[in-house]
Amino acid sequence: EADLWAPSPIASLISAMVMVDDSHATGFLGPTGRGSVDKQGVIDRVDVITSTMGKALGGASGGFTTGRKEIIDILRQRSRPYLFSNTLAPPIVVGALTALDILQTRPELRERLHENTAYFRNRMNDLGFDIVPGDHPIVPIMIGDEKKNVALAQAVNARGVFVVAFSFPVVPRGEARIRVQMSAAHTREQLDRALAVFEEAGREQGVIS
Repeated sequence: EADLWAPSPIASLISAMVMVDDSHATGFLGPTGRGSVDKQGVIDRVDVITSTMGKALGGASGGFTTGRKEIIDILRQRSRPYLFSNTLAPPIVVGALTALDILQTRPELRERLHENTAYFRNRMNDLGFDIVPGDHPIVPIMIGDEKKNVALAQAVNARGVFVVAFSFPVVPRGEARIRVQMSAAHTREQLDRALAVFEEAGREQGVIS
C-alpha cells in the first residue's frame, strides 16, 4: 500500500497536483469506505481521485473522476477521453448511485467484508499457503511457478470454486499467483468450503504439505 502522505510536501514545493487512482479501494477501505485516501486520512491533501464502478460500486462498467469544482470544470472541457466517449447507460449509473447509497447507510456490509477477509487470510496462512500480507479483500496466493499455478487453479476450479491464475506478463516472472476476492455476501460455510478445496488441491499439487 502506497504512502499517500509522501507526495504532498513535494507537490507543494513544485506547485503540482496529487492524483490517486483508487480503483482497488473505493467502497471498502477506510472508516467510511471512501478508499485509501480515507484510510490514510489524506482526503484534504489529494486534488484528484479517479476510480471505477466496475468493482465495489456495482461491478458493471465505467468510472469517475472527482476533485475541486475548478479542476472538474477544466477536465470537462479539455479531457479528450471524456470528450470523445459515449455516456454511460442509465441503468449502470443508477446501479452505481444505489451502491453508493448502500455504502453510506449499511456499514455492517463493510464490516462483514473485513471479517470475511481476515478469516480467509488467517486460515490460508494456517494451511501453509504464501499469502501477500495485508487486509485487502483481494487475496493474492503466491505460487511462483507458472505451471504449478495453473495446475492448482484448475484443480480448485474442478472442485467447484472459481479462481483465476495470474502469470507473466500480468505479473513479474517467478511471481505467479492465484487471486481470490472476498465478498460481504460470502457466508462462513462458503468460506470454509473454499478453504477445504484449497487444502485438498494444494496438497494434491504439492503446494502445501
